[in-house]
Amino acid sequence: MTEKRIPHTDLDGLLGRLRERGAVYAPARDDAGDVALTQAPLDDPMVLEYRNFRLSPKAFFLPQSQTLLTFCDGEAHEPSLPDGETFLVGVRPCDAKALLALDKVFLDGDPPDPYYARLRETTTVIALACTRPMSSCFCTSVGGGPGDGAGADVLAVGLEADLLLRAQTPKGEELLSSVADLLADATDDAVKEAEKRVGAAESLIAPVEVDNSAQRLRDGYDSPCWETASQTCLGCGTCSFLCPTCHCFDITDELRGTRGRRVRTWDCCAYPLFTLHGSGHNPRPSPKERWRQRIMHKFRYAVENLDRLFCVGCGRCIRNCPASMDLRTVLRELGA
Repeated sequence: MTEKRIPHTDLDGLLGRLRERGAVYAPARDDAGDVALTQAPLDDPMVLEYRNFRLSPKAFFLPQSQTLLTFCDGEAHEPSLPDGETFLVGVRPCDAKALLALDKVFLDGDPPDPYYARLRETTTVIALACTRPMSSCFCTSVGGGPGDGAGADVLAVGLEADLLLRAQTPKGEELLSSVADLLADATDDAVKEAEKRVGAAESLIAPVEVDNSAQRLRDGYDSPCWETASQTCLGCGTCSFLCPTCHCFDITDELRGTRGRRVRTWDCCAYPLFTLHGSGHNPRPSPKERWRQRIMHKFRYAVENLDRLFCVGCGRCIRNCPASMDLRTVLRELGA
């Protein structure tokens, strides 16, 4: 594993080199003062100290609305697959790890999803270790951590004056090699400082018990806690749309005269129409069943079917829920 370092003062040069190859997205402050992953401005320095973005990078690989084909007068035309390189700089480790869960859905199928596959192929993910976890974060309980490089091509750890860069994949090795003139070898002191900073961040994260979650949720399927926990749910879908691993979608045909298009759009299991049958029957008629489905999918069904949790502990659903719902409460009550 290649380890390099780059001074903070040379980051503009690194971003400029990446811009020569493709589109670059990096942390930047928006008009409201929040930090978001946006196309890197040419003049603004890269933001290095920030809480995680409100929106996950999921949309770069699974767009919220995506045209699959257009049709006119009985003829259909598929749009060209995405082309050109994209670089996502500053993705937090939990969001990078979420890509491995999405890979299970969109790459491991037969056949794999061609749109997702092309976007994964042409996108390089440079993760930035988290040093200021929020109270809603619990990545360490679900197999991740503030300095986990899984899912990223390069993991960066912010030091006092440098970034320590660690290649995680062959794509990451190629990237570091292509900008070798901007980099210096990582010293032992730099590596120790990185470990110290990551360890300090880990110590701030409260654990959530998820061991043997599949069995415990199976046993608690009929628990009264589902009714209690779901009473405040508004069915707004905020949890699913902000979640980096939620991937449900609907496909609809939009027609005007003889012209139209087939569109894939995000959907959400919190919506009453999500499971409504054509007969009018709905197997999940109330928030109780829909809230239970969300937790079951993350911590039971995904484990049973795909051998992994579909939660990375980013805490977005907790921080942004307008009804202050917290999945950790249910997990604790069920002992999951």
